[in-house]
Amino acid sequence: MAAGLVITSVRALFSGQSPVPPLSGTEPAYLAFIPASVAALLAFPTDPLSPEDEPVRRAGQHGTYWRTVTVMDAVLLAGSLSLLGWVVVLQPLVRARAPAPVGLAALLAFGIGCLLLLITVLLVAAFRRPRQKKSFALLGGGLASITILLHVSLYFIAGGQPEPLQLEAANAIGTVMIGLACIAPPRPSTGSVVAAAPLTLESAPDSWRVRWAGWRAGPGVRWVRIFLPYVPLSALGVLAVIQMSTEARVEPIEIYGIFALVLMVLIRQMLTLADNQKLLDRVQRSRRQLRHQALHDPLTGLANRVLFGDRVEGAVARRARGRLALLFCDLDDFKSVNDTLGHPAGDELLRITARRLLGCVPPSDTVARLGGDEFAVLLADDAADAEAVGKRVAAVVRAPCFLAGQPCAIHASLGLTVAVPASSISAEDLVQQADLAMYAAKRRGKNSLVVYDPEIFAHDRSPTAQLALSQLLRGDPAGGVIDVLYQPIVDLTRHHTVAFQASTCWHHPTLGSFTAEQTVTVATGVGLRAQLEQLILGRACHDIGHYRRQTGRNVAVCVGVSAARPAGDLLPDVEAALVASRLPAQALILRLTDMECLDEEAARSLRTCVTRGLRLALNAIARNQSTFLALDELPIQILMFDSYYAGGLTGSANRADLLRRALLALARDLGLTVVATGVQNREQARTLARHGCRFGQGQFFGPPAALPGQPRQQ
Repeated sequence: MAAGLVITSVRALFSGQSPVPPLSGTEPAYLAFIPASVAALLAFPTDPLSPEDEPVRRAGQHGTYWRTVTVMDAVLLAGSLSLLGWVVVLQPLVRARAPAPVGLAALLAFGIGCLLLLITVLLVAAFRRPRQKKSFALLGGGLASITILLHVSLYFIAGGQPEPLQLEAANAIGTVMIGLACIAPPRPSTGSVVAAAPLTLESAPDSWRVRWAGWRAGPGVRWVRIFLPYVPLSALGVLAVIQMSTEARVEPIEIYGIFALVLMVLIRQMLTLADNQKLLDRVQRSRRQLRHQALHDPLTGLANRVLFGDRVEGAVARRARGRLALLFCDLDDFKSVNDTLGHPAGDELLRITARRLLGCVPPSDTVARLGGDEFAVLLADDAADAEAVGKRVAAVVRAPCFLAGQPCAIHASLGLTVAVPASSISAEDLVQQADLAMYAAKRRGKNSLVVYDPEIFAHDRSPTAQLALSQLLRGDPAGGVIDVLYQPIVDLTRHHTVAFQASTCWHHPTLGSFTAEQTVTVATGVGLRAQLEQLILGRACHDIGHYRRQTGRNVAVCVGVSAARPAGDLLPDVEAALVASRLPAQALILRLTDMECLDEEAARSLRTCVTRGLRLALNAIARNQSTFLALDELPIQILMFDSYYAGGLTGSANRADLLRRALLALARDLGLTVVATGVQNREQARTLARHGCRFGQGQFFGPPAALPGQPRQQ
């Protein structure tokens, strides 16, 4: 072909050009160039347009659609270009009178061959992904330029006009591009590039390469592939409109060809609409499935905490129409089932309990698994006789069953609360009441049902309770016993305990047991909050100091103190506790509460504690907005946020996720350590660790309990 170009160019320069040049003997070289170029393009190493196209092509019905549409696009592109080439170049060339039959046949062969070559270039570029993009760009560009220029030459020949000499130079440029394609160096594999040259700040000037590669492998090429078959068809339409407006004759072959191509476009679009409808159906099914998975427990199929919270809030908003009841159920000694019979037996027990709960209530009521062995039932239809329903549920849940091939007795503690239409209560308060009733059932010996009664559960504010606590803090045994319990704070990435959260439990011989919150309420009401904190602080430092020396583990202890304490008496209590227990200051963390009562004198006392080596932690950061004020007032080092309220009953999963991310981002920007409290299960712990939370505390890591070897306090 190069020899033909040289001979033709020399003859054109020194002999002059005729409108229709005679045969020069170089035509076989030209004609041989076309099939050789087509073969080279088809043999060029390519891959599917994107890595995911290959499995899609083989995926049953959708793969059939993919192949059908690809063939139709290829036929549409080839047919449009062929018809356009015939109308613009080949048809006028046939009508020309100047060429001899042999010359006309050669010119037609050139035109058809070049058109085939151009179509091959476009098809490979549109529907395949060349492995060596630079080489293919040079090869395709050179072949396309030569074919287009040959068609331009044929256009001049058909019009009886002399061929411009610039076309020969342009042909030479195309030939040079083909030669460069042959010598272009191969591109290194993607894996070696990534391994040898990781993305750093120094590679920023080449970011346009990254963007181009992303566009080439992403939606950019897909859009080109979609619109490319319609470009020559649009040109045909514009040409037909111009012909009709200039009253030029439109040949029947052009009309029939355009009609056939438009019909093919309509068929292709109908196939696309049908496939899009199928895709939309699959997407909707997937969305329903994902929503179900996000709102239901995977083990039992019951509603999870998020869905249950939404149902409770909706029921509370509509409670003016009738009564509303909430039942909490917790399996007693569930851990022993896992320890003795294995975790599969424990999972089966949870599924059995779920089926029994569903069988006790109508479908309109909501049964949920809140986590672990804790279940909840929202009673809407049966709220009028809620206590009878609770007793029936208790009897059904406690029925014996077979686990691991042997009979097993089931025990459960249940708490019930009822909200009447005229009552003003929030969903959070309703859940708290049911939870208090359930734990009251556990304190009464387990395996019982307790109905929430405001007068009974308000005993933490009664004068009797206040008098009893005063006696206890003065050393009178009639006041009962205070136990200091410890809940581990765990490193979520390394899975080991780094600290303990100290809490109190007050046992009275007649009033029963008081939780830590109830004990603090009683102490605050009688003005003994500082004395209670001093007692807890001293025992916690003593127990942790003994534990550190016994085990050799440098764990810390976190003790709650109120920011409302009178200034000046906190630091002496802290120093006395540290000295008596021989505990270093770095091992003590002061967890601040009641931040809304913080004044300048208390802030100054806390800052003095930090200068002595102690650490300050903000408590319940996700529940109390006033705690954020301390970030500017105090040298806070630790943030503690309740993951129950950051992703529990009060909001959707998306809002909970955004809240967690915002809190972690705030802590990261301020250089603070974050401890997530209220961790209920493994998935929650993994989610927190994945979002960047380093430490966690909650029932999943163990309930508050005495330290190993710690005797009960008297």
